[in-house]
Amino acid sequence: MDKTVKKSITVIILAIFMSLTFLHLFGGADISIEGLEFHVNTSLALQGTTQIEIPPLGLIRAHTHNTPIKITVRLYNINLERVQNVLENKPNQEEIFRKVEENLRIEAQRYIAELIFLAASGGIFAAFILRSNKPADYFKAIAVSVAVVGLLLGATYKDFHASRFNNPEYEGVLKAAPWMICIAEKTLAKIDTLSHKLQLAAQNFNELYNQIENLSPIEETEGIIKVLHVSDIHNNPAAIQLIGRMAELFEVDFIIDTGDISDFGTPLEGLLLDRIENLNVPYVYIAGNHDSPDIINKMKELSNVIVAEHFVELNGLTIMGFHDPASQTQDIEPPPPHVVRQYLDYIEDAIRSKVNDSRNKIDIIAVHSPYIAKPLAEKAPIFVFGHNHQYKVSKIKNSILVNAGTSGASGLGTLQEKQRRPYSVMLLHFSRRQENSRLLAVDSIQVDSITGEFSMQRHLFSQLKDNKQAAEEIIAPGQLWESENDE
Repeated sequence: MDKTVKKSITVIILAIFMSLTFLHLFGGADISIEGLEFHVNTSLALQGTTQIEIPPLGLIRAHTHNTPIKITVRLYNINLERVQNVLENKPNQEEIFRKVEENLRIEAQRYIAELIFLAASGGIFAAFILRSNKPADYFKAIAVSVAVVGLLLGATYKDFHASRFNNPEYEGVLKAAPWMICIAEKTLAKIDTLSHKLQLAAQNFNELYNQIENLSPIEETEGIIKVLHVSDIHNNPAAIQLIGRMAELFEVDFIIDTGDISDFGTPLEGLLLDRIENLNVPYVYIAGNHDSPDIINKMKELSNVIVAEHFVELNGLTIMGFHDPASQTQDIEPPPPHVVRQYLDYIEDAIRSKVNDSRNKIDIIAVHSPYIAKPLAEKAPIFVFGHNHQYKVSKIKNSILVNAGTSGASGLGTLQEKQRRPYSVMLLHFSRRQENSRLLAVDSIQVDSITGEFSMQRHLFSQLKDNKQAAEEIIAPGQLWESENDE
């Protein structure tokens, strides 16, 4: 074999090696799609996988192809202004998908061109290492490098199966939300249908409400303070629509939200909260374990929202609110037992201090979790909370505990599950006539998350001789009521 042939073989082998090395080490680029900014990286791997990373939530991985290429897509920034502009234009889902597909195609073509250029650079570097002074060697190295990388990318594209993401692997927090993969096509369509059903159902609440009023009237019919208690919306936009409709129908004085209004507490989720300003009633909020400092700060920006950090007075009612300890970080897991104990001590000190300073009775304590509310029984006549998605009215010692369940039907993820939870809220009626406001009744309202059918139960309370409250009557017996002995 003469030197010319040996030199050509050496150029080809080294060009292939350097083009693949360049691809592995430098095959990254930034792309932007409708305000979401990603870093995409292509590298060599033993198994062909595509990995989507969403810090700090974790990653989603699937074996999408058989070529030895690993594709990593990392969300590194959210252009909130750009996303806000997209949402304000109120495009329909077909328009959103069309724009995303168009932008993705353009960005993908640009990225592939950059990888081909990178491969050519690797070939040039290979010829340079060999100190070749022949232009033919450089052209040969470039041609081989582009051909190898081009064939590899082409084979990956042809063999790519996006459907493998129907059954992916998860790491991090995303293990709790496998529905995110198919949300774009299936869930958005269900939301449109569900929103229409909720509108139809809400139109009939007035008639149902009047019928229950006639069957089981509240002790006082004038001067009543109405408080709508909601919880665990979990990013479901249909829930905000339903809450607004019910607040209007029942003419509530204000709304109390006991947290988990988001799923992961990210700034992007905060954009969904702007519609709360359209509710036209005061909105008292405390954060749940799925919320975060970003969500709390976003809620503070809304004109009708009162972030209840300790003490709020509205319509003659005194409310003390306490964020869930987990809301101070991006960690959505409930706090460990020792943190809960410390937090209970902190709340008890805050309650004692407020009562001593103001000499006022606390009417409502708002927390996120029953694990916080139950140990505090007797510290206030009424506790409102959520967290476990189980709507319930219960009595512990001399306190009434009201769990709104999940006003978002466990969030959008439940639309992908066989087992579903209803949208649930609680309507609390307080007396204005007494010197100290008193709970008269709690209406528990549920709406089926698929059919739109609703149900409603009333819990009446009367004032005993020792001025302590107790349950007097329960509509729809056997549902929702729980006493201390049933704990």
